[in-house]
Amino acid sequence: MDKIKMNKSLMRRIVRSVEKAIAEDVPQYLREHHKETNNAIIQLRGDYINDNLRNMVVGENIELVPFKRYSWHGRILVDRIEKISYTITTQQTLKAVPKKHRNKPHFLQSILYMENGGYEAPVKQLTLMDIYPFEEDVLQNDFSSIVEGLIDPNEGYRHYVIVYDAVGSELIDIQLEFLDKDFDIIEAASLNEYIKPDFSRLTDVEPVDEDLNDEVVENAKGLLKVKSGLRPKLKDISKQA
Repeated sequence: MDKIKMNKSLMRRIVRSVEKAIAEDVPQYLREHHKETNNAIIQLRGDYINDNLRNMVVGENIELVPFKRYSWHGRILVDRIEKISYTITTQQTLKAVPKKHRNKPHFLQSILYMENGGYEAPVKQLTLMDIYPFEEDVLQNDFSSIVEGLIDPNEGYRHYVIVYDAVGSELIDIQLEFLDKDFDIIEAASLNEYIKPDFSRLTDVEPVDEDLNDEVVENAKGLLKVKSGLRPKLKDISKQA
């Protein structure tokens, strides 16, 4: 009952949406819009991911539910057939959410409480206080303001978080995580098999240190031998020069 449901076709498209944003869209934007500083790069990545989800993932039974937190706009991906909702975030952000003291719930706290509240991870993290940081009515009201009636937890929806890690313009890890309301893992599955290999890296020519290059050339002169039959011809050519 608690096992994670894997829609491989959907996962492949989601991973491609994330990877395209990281490896292609953001680098292209930076090449075309050079600035002294690029402080908005993290938000830009999220914008491209959401744009890719719209263009590459959304279909007949897959929807994007918009929501707003202050001036920030987010998206929840919803599979109407399997009754699963998804959000996408970085590993760093996911780890920070339950640790930070807040006056208002983070949207993931409200979503996990309402959709995954009936599930519990097999292994629980020990805490000093077994008290949820927000009252149930606060979480219910916040969830309602997020989904605006487009997701009904009473219909059996559960929420999965797609968590990724990137270094520079490379997606290095992406996981599908089924979490309980305390952000403890019920079950997780790697999506790394859907990351497209970057074959261009195999043909990249690395810059060679000039001093090292000279040393290699000198060593090569000592190692390479010219066939004896070719020596007269080489001497003749040198004389003509």
